[in-house]
Parts: sequence; C-alpha cells; structure tokens
Amino acid sequence: MKMNAYAGLVAGANVLLSLALFTTSAVAAPAIVLSPSICDNQAEVFGYAWKAANVANTQLFFVSGNTALNGAINPVGHANAFDVSADVNIFIHSNTGNIGNFTGAEFAALFLANHATTPTSVNLYACDSGTVAPPPVGVSSMAQIARSYPGLAANSTLIAAMTAPGPGTCPAQRGGAGLPIVPVLTIAASSMRTGVQNTPAKAAILNTLVTEWNGGGVVYPGTAMTFQARCTAQLALDATGQWVPQFITDVSAQFGVDYLALINTNYGGNNLVTCGVGAQCN
Repeated sequence: MKMNAYAGLVAGANVLLSLALFTTSAVAAPAIVLSPSICDNQAEVFGYAWKAANVANTQLFFVSGNTALNGAINPVGHANAFDVSADVNIFIHSNTGNIGNFTGAEFAALFLANHATTPTSVNLYACDSGTVAPPPVGVSSMAQIARSYPGLAANSTLIAAMTAPGPGTCPAQRGGAGLPIVPVLTIAASSMRTGVQNTPAKAAILNTLVTEWNGGGVVYPGTAMTFQARCTAQLALDATGQWVPQFITDVSAQFGVDYLALINTNYGGNNLVTCGVGAQCN
C-alpha cells in the first residue's frame, strides 16, 4: 500500500507536533527511551508516536553503548537530565535477560547511574522484559530495574508502578478489542497489548513494511539509501541519537498509513503485567 499525499501530511504533522512537545524544558517531563534497535524496523518509531500522542510533554532519550561503564542515556532535543523524569517509557527491542544491547543487569545499572532519584513509574514496552531469565540470573529484566531501588522488604522496590509484557510475550499495538475490528483512525487511538491475535490481512501488510524498510524500491528522502541503511549510517556518525527526531518524522511520513493498517489487523490480547510497591517484581 502507498500513502496518499493528504494522509502523509496528516501523519507528518502529528509527529512534528509530538516532537515539539519534548523540546520544552519542563521539570519531570515523562521520558521516552529509544535505542539503536530503532534501525531494525518501524516498531520503535510508532511506539514512540503512540506514547507521545497520549502523554503530554514527553522528552526523548537515546541509549548508547552496551554496558553500564560505556553506556549513556542521552537527551535528544533538550538539555534535561534523565533523572528529572519521574515517569519512564522504554521502547527497545529485547529478549529474555537482555534489554537491547545490554544484559538486564547492565541496563539496570545504567538506569540507576542516570536516575538516582526513584522514578514513580517505569513502563517497559520491550519483548520478554517481564520474563524470568534462567539461572544464574533468575529474575526478569523488569525485576532487575525494580530491585535497583530496594524497599524495606526483601526483593521489594520503591518504584510505585512497573509494567512489562507478561512471561514469554511481546507488546504490540492493536486496533480493536475483538472481531469484527472497528478500525482506529490514528496511531494515538491504538492500544498496547500482548498476545494479540490478527486477521489474515496482516501477512501481506507486514511483508510490505519489511520489504520497503530494507529496499523494495523505497529510499530515504534525499538519498539513495534504504531506511534501514540510512538509520545505521546515522547511528555510526552519532551514537547519541540527535538525528532521531528527523528520522521519526520521515519514517512516519513514509510508513504511517501502512503501519496503521497493520495495527488494524491486530485485536484482542492482554494487558501488560504490573508490579511495584506492594507487588513484588520477579
């Protein structure tokens, strides 16, 4: 599917508005954390767009490195420290025992090093981040962050609320609660769930998105490069992610309509799991 000019303008305007929100300097503005896995596919961009459209005054941060010692959580488009964001939302491609390029333990250590103040909430929109890793780790990446802010009881946390996908699951944006799907008309109106089901139309739309991300006759504006190649080239030039706002805008303009169509093939699913004060994170 190709986006028409009007839809592209609308999608681009919506993302530019959300990008403008995180350039302010308000204290305690909610953080959205992205990473180099933004280059893998369109999912992190549209996860960002969904959160930024539903939470006022978000501020973007970009993770670099792969250990607590060489890593950083870099402000993008503003000068605020990560520590001032009481609410943190993380969109990073992950698997059991790892958050992006970091082990769960290294990411938790990096998080604590950059956020000495106990956050109010941490939302992990990251695959398997709520899944307990096998021994010798024995806890989830979510729990490793939670236990970096220990409460009085063993294995408790001072973080009021943490959310992550349930064991063995990934988060995905869905269009409707059930069949027949009542399509959402914007990325903002979608919901984030795990274990979503999908209609037969999903396979063709997903194939288009994957193919065009890696080529398929689609090039990044002003270049002869694919979107993936442009992303990795920018990352090599600047690991702190100062190029990410423009990349988000361009991805939204090119893929917004198709990605919304993909969302509208997803339905059902479950809420992310929660823990925090009064509910142990494992």
